[in-house]
Amino acid sequence: MIIKLSVTLFALVIVVFAMGQEIDLKEPVKYVGTDHTSNSDYINGYHDGQMRPAVGVQNYQIFRANRSYPEKSDGLGWTYNHAPNLAYWNNRFYCHYLANPTGEHIAPGATLITSSADGKNWDKPQLIFPIYYTADSNANINFMYMHQRMGFYVAPNGRLLTMGFYGAHYGVGAGRVVREIYENGEFGPIYFIRINDNWEKELRYPFFTESADSGFVAACNAFLNDKVRRMQWWEEHRLAEDRKDFFRVPPIDGKERPGQAFCFYTLPDSTIVGFFKSRWVTTSNDNGNTWTAPVQCNTLTYGGAKIWGQRLDNGQYALVYNPTNSMARHPLSIATSNDGLHFNNLLNVHTEVPVKRFWGMEKRPGPQYMRGIVEGNGNPPGDDMWVVYSVSKEDMWIARIPVPVQGEVTQPVNDNFNEMIPGGVVANWNIYSPRWCPVEVSKSPSHPENVLCLKDADLYDYAKAVRVFARKAENTIHFQLFTESNPELLAIELLAANGARCIQLQLDSNGQLLAKNGENSLTELYELKAGQWVSVDVWFNAENEKYQVSINGKTLAKDFQFAAEGSPERIEFRTGEYRLTDDVQKFKSGDKYKPGWDEPGADERVPEAVFYLKEFYTER
Repeated sequence: MIIKLSVTLFALVIVVFAMGQEIDLKEPVKYVGTDHTSNSDYINGYHDGQMRPAVGVQNYQIFRANRSYPEKSDGLGWTYNHAPNLAYWNNRFYCHYLANPTGEHIAPGATLITSSADGKNWDKPQLIFPIYYTADSNANINFMYMHQRMGFYVAPNGRLLTMGFYGAHYGVGAGRVVREIYENGEFGPIYFIRINDNWEKELRYPFFTESADSGFVAACNAFLNDKVRRMQWWEEHRLAEDRKDFFRVPPIDGKERPGQAFCFYTLPDSTIVGFFKSRWVTTSNDNGNTWTAPVQCNTLTYGGAKIWGQRLDNGQYALVYNPTNSMARHPLSIATSNDGLHFNNLLNVHTEVPVKRFWGMEKRPGPQYMRGIVEGNGNPPGDDMWVVYSVSKEDMWIARIPVPVQGEVTQPVNDNFNEMIPGGVVANWNIYSPRWCPVEVSKSPSHPENVLCLKDADLYDYAKAVRVFARKAENTIHFQLFTESNPELLAIELLAANGARCIQLQLDSNGQLLAKNGENSLTELYELKAGQWVSVDVWFNAENEKYQVSINGKTLAKDFQFAAEGSPERIEFRTGEYRLTDDVQKFKSGDKYKPGWDEPGADERVPEAVFYLKEFYTER
């Protein structure tokens, strides 16, 4: 039974009933877990917040900005790229995002779109909504930028619409535009679907009702009549006279609350739970006709950026956000719930914050502004959750998150890459794979078998592969390693739950394998020759914090001391130096009072490092 409450009763009555349980109207959604970021501040913090990763997440870079060689990126060479949206339709993923030449809210602006059959390999972005400008009687040109919180709508008739907003938040600008994406991948004409009431200048596109395609017009009207999904429009239209038709949330203390970046999921009893930026949450029991007064859910600790909520294929619910008390936008994490109201098990989805390569206003560092697939906008094969986001408002990324979401492994590991498809999912491994640093299963360079390959040709980023294993007081990690070329170092580290680097090995650019003994400097153990497989075994005892390393069956490091306290539960292969404690604030790239800088060589590939792994297992 659902008890509907009027706004005037909010101070007196604090619960409604849904699914046989109480919803606390003072805080409808709560984080009840004990896992929190210990320190993710810009300065003296950790990019990962010292938290565990969600097991098996694959992070793939959709698009890498390139100012010097636009043909290698988006054709524009713009370096402010942000606010992506995601849909799955006609057996393809679609991602669109807005872009400006250098910084936030600095015209001109445009929206680009890219698609993928597998979520990993993405087409070159195309302009979906190009530069918009007006001219006065003196031929003065005024360029606009884009600002939108939604990107796609799959209509009841099966049509896929994509939308953008020419203008700023607070209702300033021309209005909302729309066009159709056809099954062959081509795009229909651009139309306005809503013109801002305060816009008096020329319009460069016709209104959608002028289209001769009745199916397209019906799709647009279906969206306009969808009060739940239309909530995504509120921020840009909140100053329009008809704003209450677009956002039916009662005011609090006589003031309208900022309903920014709306997302939602639906509970089994049809209750809709809606989220906005800054922890604001509202619910509706009548399909969006009325909503409870939005309240801030303070147990959802984050600094004010977007949050994404979604019902998962296994019936659970997920929230993806930056769980920090500061304005830092790292790490990107996920919490899960069985009832959609009480969340716990906070785990990391994306922890990396590489150096921001290009100057630009308000380019906050970190993975941020995440969006998944809105209910009704498709469901990819399998149970995985997919989320797109920008990193430092510069590059586009996507995360494939296995469901159910787990933070630990309890059984011994015995990975056979021959059972995986080359170029496909690296099952149970956490993959960080930039465009110039791919990580994937491929054919062995020396035998007819599949192996895991890490490549690195990026001066400002690296490839990373992580395998979580069962935490035991005593364990042995085994793998085989092949070096094809190593102008970059390869770090091999065994990490505790909080990311402490208990055991640190390193293969330097000269082919020397080194190990750290306690706080001492790295000790040379063995010279690995390129083009040869070597068998590596790392045995450790976490109780006395000792380990040993054997190469091809010969012990070369014995009774070495851990470099940090902890009990190892994952191994990391990384083609670059450790950077999770770097002060990323210094790469904020300036503001209008203090210009920033571009990093030298940011657009140039460097000589490629190539490493292969196979036969990975823990003690059996």
